[in-house]
Amino acid sequence: MFRTIFISIFLISSILNSFAGQVIVNGNNAEYKGVTLSFYRYANQISDKEIMVSSTKVNEHGHFELVFDVNATDYIFCRTGVFFLYMYVQPNFTYTIKLPSRIEKKQDDILNPFFKALNIHLLVTYYQSNNKQLPELPDNELNLLIQSFDNYFDPFYAKYASNIYTKNNVNAIDTTIHKIETTFASINNSYFRSYYTYRMGLLKFMSTRFKSRNISDNYFLNKPVLYNSTAYMELFNQVYEKYFVYFGRTNNGKEIYNDINTYQSLTRLKHTLAQNEVLTNDTLKEFVVLKGLHDGFYEMQFAREALLIILDSLELTTKIDNHKAIAIDIRQKVTRLLPGYAPPPFRMLNQDSAWVSLADFKGSYVYVMFCTTQNYACIKEYDLLKKLYEKHGKLLKIVTISFDETLADTKMFAKKMKYDWTFLHFGNQPEILKEYDIRTFPTYFLIDRDGKLALSPAPSPAENFEVFLFQQLREKGIL
Repeated sequence: MFRTIFISIFLISSILNSFAGQVIVNGNNAEYKGVTLSFYRYANQISDKEIMVSSTKVNEHGHFELVFDVNATDYIFCRTGVFFLYMYVQPNFTYTIKLPSRIEKKQDDILNPFFKALNIHLLVTYYQSNNKQLPELPDNELNLLIQSFDNYFDPFYAKYASNIYTKNNVNAIDTTIHKIETTFASINNSYFRSYYTYRMGLLKFMSTRFKSRNISDNYFLNKPVLYNSTAYMELFNQVYEKYFVYFGRTNNGKEIYNDINTYQSLTRLKHTLAQNEVLTNDTLKEFVVLKGLHDGFYEMQFAREALLIILDSLELTTKIDNHKAIAIDIRQKVTRLLPGYAPPPFRMLNQDSAWVSLADFKGSYVYVMFCTTQNYACIKEYDLLKKLYEKHGKLLKIVTISFDETLADTKMFAKKMKYDWTFLHFGNQPEILKEYDIRTFPTYFLIDRDGKLALSPAPSPAENFEVFLFQQLREKGIL
């Protein structure tokens, strides 16, 4: 069936991918009236840093339109309600999309750090060229191609790759691979071919049909690094996950621990990695180093200070602009909650409906508390915070970031209890939960006069925070 559908599908991919230009995405759904839709792209898919490409508020009639530029075919996404919406866009094209019926997150979903959004590939209902010199090919739209492939591919992937500890039938996997290859052999769009190739590689890898070495040889060695390809990066991140740890267990790779922890040397690290023939290509090797440094921050085997030194060295010496940018992004990600580094900024409404930002407190020590006003563990702390504020209010500012359902709830609580310190409501910045890695309430941080984290996380008032505060003040010569 699918072979019949795709037998006549042909795209002149060189035309579609060689023109950087404007993209327009529009649609209409009255259920989203007043909702702000913000679309992002990945700056890189190692640190998963996101960059907003466009944002708009749906008007009173349900209409919206986003206009932005792209340099090549790209993957964009939007989080709204319970959904993670995504699509692929090409330069110089207009897309009319259909949004799913609106479903808001419940408060429990918002506060759940493990909440998983519903992934939906946006349906393109209309598609046209913005440039009359380009062909209009609505029947062969890229999202349609990828959606059709995923619908066909995903059940096989779920069957063979969902449980990697089960020994799969080799003949059955080979039959499946041949079936998929035959079905989609006729599609000539270069972006789709790349997507298809690396998704198939992922199936082979996750079904244990092919080992890491075989996958590396066939999909990465002497191949271009496709930084913006979701399929390439998904396979790359799987194959090279925790690579330093695994390679360090081999005879050729065991020196990697000295390279990092003892010598803190990028040159030595690259030399050791070159013992693996797959990493003889300098660009790929450096890209694997970036992935390894990122993953190393979340492992116990490597000193964070040493990893940062090597990361800085790579940023300063690399000749590849993408790698320099990725190194900077990784540093920002892994240091954002480390003592001595600036914490994620915030700007929220306080109990007086005034905007307050973290920068407003520079020059003072700031004790930041994440909580809800209904949480029992938080409620027990408030009287202790009040005493702390009364004793040290001149030296220490207290900021409570509340995760109540509404700002009105936070206002009512602060007024009723006559608490004088700053209460902020997270409503306009829900991502603050993820940025500060909040997994339980209450959680505290202490920020120093220079706007850097002093204690991360900080002890609660009931855990002798006052003692730690005095220690900080003495070390700085304030007391």
